[in-house]
Amino acid sequence: MTALIIFGAKHLIAFVAAGSAVAVAMAREQRTKLLYVLAVALPLSYALARLAGLLYGHQQPFAEEGFSPLIVHEVDNAFPSDHTVIGGVFASVAFLADRRVGLVLWALTLLVGLSRMIAGLHYGIDIAVGAVLAVVAVWVAYRVLKICKVY
Repeated sequence: MTALIIFGAKHLIAFVAAGSAVAVAMAREQRTKLLYVLAVALPLSYALARLAGLLYGHQQPFAEEGFSPLIVHEVDNAFPSDHTVIGGVFASVAFLADRRVGLVLWALTLLVGLSRMIAGLHYGIDIAVGAVLAVVAVWVAYRVLKICKVY
């Protein structure tokens, strides 16, 4: 069970990114638009996550509660979960390409977050806010690119 949690916390995110790449590649008519959205949403989500981390912060559960995490990690601000933000952006862009694939990738993204919580690296609020920031970043990127008539 521990190996499965560690896999989910460290490596499952790669499957989310790969699944998103496949969904975007399969969306022939929307491919360019989706790539633009991804290109804008990824750095935007990073900036939003850094801003959120400046406005609010806490250390990881293992540091605050004094136990050893399942994954070696340095003590820093755990808010929000970067893994959830990145996975959420990829899952949201995949959702724009194919709703079913996007929902599956969102489920995997939330499993990444849950795994990181069980591993002692995040609290639930870190995961929830990371998911919200991902959706906001993709929505803003989509709207701005559409308003600017990039696609």
